Amino acid sequence: MIRTLENFALKNWQLRSVEGPLRLDERVFEAFLSAPFDLLPGFKGPPHKKHKDGRGKDHPRYGRFIYALAKHYAPELTVEVGTYCGGTAIGWAKAIAESGTGRLICVDNDTYSHGSYPEVARENLSRIGISPDRYELIIGNSKQIIPELAVLLKQQVDIYMVDGDHTYEGALADITNGLSMLKPGGFVLVHDIDRNRNMDERTPEHPHPVYEAFKHVINEYGFAWTTLKFVRKHLGIIQVRRHAQRL
Repeated sequence: MIRTLENFALKNWQLRSVEGPLRLDERVFEAFLSAPFDLLPGFKGPPHKKHKDGRGKDHPRYGRFIYALAKHYAPELTVEVGTYCGGTAIGWAKAIAESGTGRLICVDNDTYSHGSYPEVARENLSRIGISPDRYELIIGNSKQIIPELAVLLKQQVDIYMVDGDHTYEGALADITNGLSMLKPGGFVLVHDIDRNRNMDERTPEHPHPVYEAFKHVINEYGFAWTTLKFVRKHLGIIQVRRHAQRL
């Protein structure tokens, strides 16, 4: 019954849950609606009680949409900043495991919940069935690691996901530092752009820090974008076009 009601509500996504000029293929949304409700029952959370499920209230819609996106676009290489226990990484990983192709690189410095990354994330990924040679878990500061990856992986990445530092400066750095990794037509995903939430990282200058960083990049480069409000805390998607010559 829950799944039926959810499907009924989400059938209206074009009218009430999606904003912006970028149009994803509708088959992504159909894949989302037909995906398993929970990609990994028994998903392991961090080794403490505050966020015991490791996915918080995002469970399970966020990871399920990631899985649907990966199933449809079949990225050859995905880079994710802010993995935590792997709530979205299992979405990428499940699609990779089912197709037998693609690679995933995760970057996190384990500051949100000590002891969760990479240990718990690796356990969840192994349970989803992805081969160990299909993913890499990098530990460290994204402000140092992403610029290095951007040199090594210039125009090789299909999807780049940003869900790490939620300050304005940090989110802006994570987004812009990774742009040159993207293939023409590749996607940047930015989580937590909901302006109705009072984030801990807000300041008087930047009351909606991640949203403002997201919009700054769009305005600076003229990228097409969309906002998916049915993903809790809202997921922004940017498509990197060929005409972005300054990358």
